[in-house]
Formats: sequence, structure tokens, C-alpha cells
Amino acid sequence: MIEFSLCFLLFLGTIVGFGQMAMAVWIKTTLHHAVREGARFAITGQTIGGAGQDSSIQQVISRSTAGVLSTAQAASLVSIEFFDQAGAPTASNAGGNTVVISVRNYPVPMLVPAPVSYVRNALTVSAQAVARLEPYTTAPAR
Repeated sequence: MIEFSLCFLLFLGTIVGFGQMAMAVWIKTTLHHAVREGARFAITGQTIGGAGQDSSIQQVISRSTAGVLSTAQAASLVSIEFFDQAGAPTASNAGGNTVVISVRNYPVPMLVPAPVSYVRNALTVSAQAVARLEPYTTAPAR
């Protein structure tokens, strides 16, 4: 009976560990898909409604995450940077520039409750996508 309880605890810990890592990989894959969709939207120069381009990109990313990233989280975790054709950082989203969209340090929720878990949000994932903007005549408002 003692052998069973020791082996069962080891087995249970292994199963929970595999589940935690599977969830982290799924969240990273979902975030990577979302930032790719955001980059694909950014290169067209479109906006959603009366919003600027940055907030429109954040909305597209938030919609593409299957509920993983809320709109409030997108505002704080999504980073949108532009670079000119020489590779220098710029505030301009003019056509021909490069856009780098990233979600940094998204905390993966733990499967084990907080009082039992000693790591507590120690696992974070990030995703990034890079694209060159299409040449358009007038850049949208950021």
C-alpha cells in the first residue's frame, strides 16, 4: 500500500507536469497565430472603425486568440514597433517600413492552485511576427 501511494504521487505529478507544459505550448502557438494575423492586418494599412492603426491591430490580435488574450491584456502586453528601410526605429507607419508585433511575457496560468504551487506565475510565453508594410499613398493614423 505504501509503494502504491508513493508511485501514484509520482505518476500524478508527472501527468500534471505534462498537462502544464501542453497548456504552455498551446498558449504560445495561439499567441503566435494571433501576432501573425496582426502583422497580416498591419501590412494592408487598414483600420477598424474610427480607431487608429495600433488599436486596430490590437483588436485583431485579441480576436484571434480564442479568448486567451483579452482586450485589456492586449493593450498592455502587445508591442507594435516600426522600423524604416535602413532598419532604424521610427514612429512612422509609412509604406515600405517594417512592423514588428509582439506579445511579451504572457503569464501561463498554473494547473495547481496557488497555495500548493510554489512557482506562482513563473512560466511566461512570448510571440513575435515581422512584416514589411505594403506601399500605400497615405499612412493611416496610429
